[in-house]
Amino acid sequence: MAADLAVDKSLVGRWVSGKVVPSAHNLARLTELIARRRPGFTMLDWDRDLEGLAAALGVETTFNGGQATLIDWIPPAILSEALQGTAARGGVYEGIWRSTRPSSDLPGRFLHDHLLIQRSASGLLSFRTGVEGVSYEGGALLLQHQLFSIAADRAHGTLLFSIFNGVARQKAEVLDGVTLACLRDAGGSPAASTCLLERVADLSGDPEADIQAYEAMIAAQGSPLAPEGSVPEAVRAHLIREADPMRMGLGGLLRMYFGQSMARGSSLNGAA
Repeated sequence: MAADLAVDKSLVGRWVSGKVVPSAHNLARLTELIARRRPGFTMLDWDRDLEGLAAALGVETTFNGGQATLIDWIPPAILSEALQGTAARGGVYEGIWRSTRPSSDLPGRFLHDHLLIQRSASGLLSFRTGVEGVSYEGGALLLQHQLFSIAADRAHGTLLFSIFNGVARQKAEVLDGVTLACLRDAGGSPAASTCLLERVADLSGDPEADIQAYEAMIAAQGSPLAPEGSVPEAVRAHLIREADPMRMGLGGLLRMYFGQSMARGSSLNGAA
């Protein structure tokens, strides 16, 4: 948008954040730019309420009563970069993936989960994954050649974070990175894990059909525990870092058990 309007992208960022209102001249040029993509859009449409403006722009949105959303916390320049990156290269990540990650309970064993990545109406990447009976849904920011993602399991009130290395130009077939979530123990202990993603299916072009295909894979999987010997040695070595003398037996895992946590509040007598 900044390029089309011949303005600095930081100015567009300030428009998006609400810190600056476009001048009459820029608003007229912005209206003309939108009208090329949404025929019939005029200056009068800016006087609509939010629902009416969303309808005029042809987008779906959910109004949350003024509560902050994750996007509200992201600096406009970073959000702009993520939107541009997704528009240019988001398609190379769309698909259904299978993850391989070390088991937190059985040293030397590995788990498989499935992951669906799609482009959403927001212009960013959305994803969903099933992890040991827990269903996460969220989104990802494509920044440079990395995917930064966050997802929530609404049923249990937990979050999943991940950072994956991406690709430069080619269609992505394998990704690797680190995930952070809570174990399913009594305290919900935080655990970080290395993880590798392998593409198992491309998208059909029908979002609902793709979701059904993803859910069918989860239903057919059964146990997430990978059969012994089924994970290739190169993948095993990559995930557990066998060549790393400092790994101290963690095997690609970093755990902070709730029962051993040093987290505390103030003492009863008020002393530090």
